[in-house]
This record gives sequence, structure tokens and C-alpha cells, in this order.
Amino acid sequence: MDMKKRLLSALLCMVMLMTMLPFASAASDLDGHWAKKYIEYLDQEGVINPSATTGKYEPDRDMTRAEFMRYINRAFHFTEKATISYSDVKSNAWYYETIQIAAKYGYINGVGNNKMDPEGKVTREQAAVIIGRLFKADPGNISPSDLPFTDRNEVSGWSAGYIKAAADKGFLAGYTDGSFQPDRVVTRGEVAKILYYYMGTSLSVSGKAYTGADLKTDTTNVTISESCTLSDATVEGDLYITEGLGSDAVTLTNVTVKGSIIVSGGTVTMMNTSSDHMIVSSPMGRLLQVTATGAARIGQTEVQSAATLYEKALTSAEDDGFANVVVNGSERVSLTLDADVEELTLAGESTVSTTAGTQIYHMTVQKAASVTGYGSVYQADIQTDGVSFASSVTVSGYTLASGVSATIGGQTVTDSNSAGVVPKSISVDLANPSALGTGVTVSVPAGVTVSSVTCGGKTLSASAEYTKTASGIILSPSYLTSLSKGNYTISLTLSNGKRESIALSVTDSASDVQVQTVSFDRYYRSAGFADVRVKLDGVTAESDILNVVLGFSQVDFSFDSANRSLVLRRGVLAQLRAGTYTVSADLKNGKVSTFNLTVTDSTPSGVQTEVAEYNTFAPVEASISLPLTSLTIQSVIASRGGETTALQAGEDYTTATHTLTLTKTALEKFRQTGGLVEFTITMSDGQVFILVVDYI
Repeated sequence: MDMKKRLLSALLCMVMLMTMLPFASAASDLDGHWAKKYIEYLDQEGVINPSATTGKYEPDRDMTRAEFMRYINRAFHFTEKATISYSDVKSNAWYYETIQIAAKYGYINGVGNNKMDPEGKVTREQAAVIIGRLFKADPGNISPSDLPFTDRNEVSGWSAGYIKAAADKGFLAGYTDGSFQPDRVVTRGEVAKILYYYMGTSLSVSGKAYTGADLKTDTTNVTISESCTLSDATVEGDLYITEGLGSDAVTLTNVTVKGSIIVSGGTVTMMNTSSDHMIVSSPMGRLLQVTATGAARIGQTEVQSAATLYEKALTSAEDDGFANVVVNGSERVSLTLDADVEELTLAGESTVSTTAGTQIYHMTVQKAASVTGYGSVYQADIQTDGVSFASSVTVSGYTLASGVSATIGGQTVTDSNSAGVVPKSISVDLANPSALGTGVTVSVPAGVTVSSVTCGGKTLSASAEYTKTASGIILSPSYLTSLSKGNYTISLTLSNGKRESIALSVTDSASDVQVQTVSFDRYYRSAGFADVRVKLDGVTAESDILNVVLGFSQVDFSFDSANRSLVLRRGVLAQLRAGTYTVSADLKNGKVSTFNLTVTDSTPSGVQTEVAEYNTFAPVEASISLPLTSLTIQSVIASRGGETTALQAGEDYTTATHTLTLTKTALEKFRQTGGLVEFTITMSDGQVFILVVDYI
């Protein structure tokens, strides 16, 4: 090798080393830092990079508003720009384009007086609101007093709902002293952690085919910001399809989303995809299109901006596609429907266009709306003026609120004309069977017939228990009076494949007496946290009771022979929410004895407690739900009678994605003679959870 080549080689090596120095230097200010994992992932995603001048990430430096906007734009692939004229944002500033983009996507507001304050700092409550808006968090009617933090009075009213949403999901936690510190300025490391958990797994490579194997296990959310496919996956949290997609295509196949699907951009096709909740909302006003196909099922879809919902080649005509749709935008929303919808609620002003194949089985109209197209509406409940249906839309039946008129079929109507299943409820008094006459008549919408009838899990006989008529069915008196006292649901399957339900209440006024009420307090340190004992008429032994039903579920019970009382254990009752419940005991003599149970909860604000039973005759491990996807466990302490014992991971307890489970080995250490043992779990952010084990 000659001298020139040697010099060239050396020069190249020097250049390479120089280009690597900033990265090496940047890594040095992350080594050992708690935010290292979060910043390195966001660096990989092109969101947070080291300084071009210092080569450092500076994780402990306060975050400015302009920096925060830049990282959000990068995280969700926002690129479109708006025209801005803030007096404190000069066109030659590095953040001018950043703020143009933020203004276009509408996730941040100015500070008043035509200022954006780009170099101002970002507080914890501001961060919660800005990102909460992107994820369409519903602030609802939450006030600062509803928050569990000790300094909740310092939280602004405009941020309380977003803070609660973030805290409930573990994305923003309080401090060890129980405070939230809403005015505390966030650092670059803290913002990295917030974005890390909100984004979850970022699907950010255009054209890539992702699967469930690509999803991270330490986060629950998934964010899609480029045209791609996702298949064979379960999303434990929310799936956010960002505004950054524009109108590009996204396809979901065999995907289950346990949280919400948030569609803010893209043209989305969902095959064999399910979720209980979906939000369709583009703050930019872009028309969004969502198609459900195969075995897709979305329980409720909230439409907040212009959208088109298609059902295409569904595998079943029943319980698939878009089950319930709610239009609730802040401004008038345009919705195009090509689908069969069980419930359509127009909670905001809207224009709905239906295709010829669209069928809406029940529509509730709460704000001014116009329905155009060629579809069919079986029943419309109209609660306000300013509602019109085009002549080409078939409306089989409708109800009008008092004083309300509407335009239907080209005519102004002022009187209701019901076409739904009537009645919606039936009452039968076994002491007065003659009141049933020749039977109870049930009418169904015109153009459909009843294919089958079930009640209590039994398919009724079309000849013995009901008869078909031209307009529906007649339930026979002999069948209705053969039922025991209680509440039932009668299900009608119609010829169009849809189901309608009727509530059936069977009473017996001849035997009904004043129902006694007992009470229970869920807080394990209260005097009301005790087994409930109830004496029942005609019950002298445990064998007199066949089963006990609370609400709709059978519950475990025991019997106090000395006092001849039914006993409901406190560990069972502690699982109930506050409220009033009806408890029914089916007796050996064929009668049903009922009483009311009132459950209260005097648990102090901020205390997070679960109660579990440990039956020493049939021991089952006890568990508690924890935010383990965002936090780690600092300690687990068992307390009893003033004595405390530290538990060891692996031996005394195990953890899964969302759960800590106490092992039988650990539980056996504390069984002794029964009673309560407190297991206090302290998380890495200082949050405390208490699992109370009731030994029986």
C-alpha cells in the first residue's frame, strides 16, 4: 500500500471515529439513568435524538413546549402544516415549522394574546391534556375532587378528566407522598416515559406486515402511523391509528383489541377483528373510512367527525360488524352507513346517509338530524325538533317526545306510530291468573315474523307455549303461570336474523311480604365488614336451602345452625360494588325467599384495596391486579397483629402482565387461626396497593 493510500485510509478512520463520537458521548449521559430504556426506544423511532452540538440526550433537562410538540409530531408522523401568525413565533425560528404542524393537527392551544410561548415549560397536567386529546380520552364530568391525589385541589378543572384517564391506565402516576404535583415541569426523560407507554408498540414502517410477535410485552398500547398490516395479534390496551396516515390503508386481520380502537387517520379494513369500543375522530375534519368484514365485531362505535362505515362479506348476519353506533361530535357530523346496525344514537347534530342495503333496527335522535338515502329504519325514537327522513328512507315506526314534530316520508308528523316489538316488558301475578285473559300478545315490526322464542335458556313450543299470529305471537296463560317467581328474559328471533328481548317479571302478591334489608361495608377496617346473617321463614337447616342467587349469579353461602341463619361471608361480599342488591334463596319446599342487601364503601380516599378469601379446606391462591406494564414492585409486606414480614419474589409471590399472585406456600405461613392478613404492595412510583386475605 503506497503512502497516499495509507493517508487516505487513516483519514477515513478519523472521519468515522468523529461521526461516532456524539453517539458515544450521548450514551454516557444515559448509562445508569432510569429513563435509558424509554429514550433509547424513542431514538430508534426517530423521536428523541441527542443534541447536534453536545451529543447528549440531557434526560434531566426541563422540556419546553416547542420540544414537546416536535416529539409528538415525530412520534405520530404528523407532517402537514397550517398557516400561523403567533406574535412570539418568528418565521426564522427552528420551531416555526414544528408549531405549524401542531396547529394543523390541533392538539395544542396557544396561551392567549396570540402567543404560543414556544420556549415556555410543560407541566405534568399540560402533558396529560395534550396527549389525552390525541388518544381521545373523555374528560367527562370529572372534577379535581374526584382524583385520588392528596394535592387534588391544586389540579385545574380543565385537566382533571385527562389526568384521571392517564392515572387509571398507569401512564402518569402520583408520588410516594400521595401527591400528583400538576404544576411540576416535566423533564425530557419524563416525557420519554410518557410517550413510551402511550405509544406502546409503534408500527411505523410503511408497507410492513406486522404480527402479534412484533408487539412489546412491557406496554399495552399499539400505535400505527404508516400504511401497514397487523395480523394474529391481541392488543391488551388501545390501538391508535394516527392522523399521520392521511388516507393511507391499514388492514387488521384476526386482531383482538381489549381497549379501544381509535381511528384518527387512514382507510381501515378490519377482518375478523373485535373490540368493545371504537372511536372514529379526525380533528382535521378528514373523511375516515372503516370497513368490517369476515367475523369482525365492534361493540360500540363513537363517530365524532365525518366518516363512512361499511360492512362487507360478514360471515354471519347476527352479532357481527358495527353493533351499536353513537354520533357525538362537537360539530355537525356527516355519517355514511352501509351496514346493519342494532342501535344508532344521534347524540349530536348530524347528517346520516344510508345505502339501500342499510338496516337500522333502533334509532334514538337526541339532536337535529337529517337522514337521507335509501335504507330502512324499523323504529325511531325522536326526542327533538329539526329531524327529517327523506321519502326514500323507509321508517316502519317512530315515537315523538311531547310537543315534538318531525318530517317522515315527506310529511310533517306529530303523533307516534310504533313498529318495534311491543310490549317491552310483561308482568305476571301468579295470584291473579285471570288477568292474563287468553294470553299476552306480542307484536313485531311489519314485514318480519317470529322464527323462535326462548325463555330462561329453554326454547318454547310453538303449539303449547305460544301461538303465532299475523303480527307476532301470543304467549299462553298456562305457560306464564307455570313459571316460578323471579325475573326472566324472553328472546325472540325474527325472520331477518335479528333478536329482540322482552323483560318478564313473575310475582305472587298472595305470598309477598315486606322484604327485609341487611347491610355490609366493603372497607375491611370498618365495623360493617362482617359476615351477613339472615333468618329466612321456613328454614331451620342448611338442607332447606337449595341455592342462593345474588343478582343473576349463584354465590357461596354457609348456615349458622345455632341461630338458624343463612350466612354470606364477608370475603364474598367484598367483591361487590357499592349499591343495593336483591338476594334470592331457592328453598327445598319450592318457595323463594328474598331480601335486600345494601353494600356501602367507607374506604378512605386514595386507598386501593382488594379482598380475597383463603379457604383452608380448599386453598386457592389469592391475586391482585397491578399496573405492572408500567411499574415494578418495590416491596411486599405481610402484616398481622402488629407483626410484619417481607415476602420474597418467586417463593412467596409471582407476577404476570397485570397480576401479583400469592403462592400457597406464603398463604399457609399466615393461616394460624383464621382472620385477616394485610399484604401491602408498594410500587416503584410509591403507589400502595393492599390485598386483604380473609382466612376461613
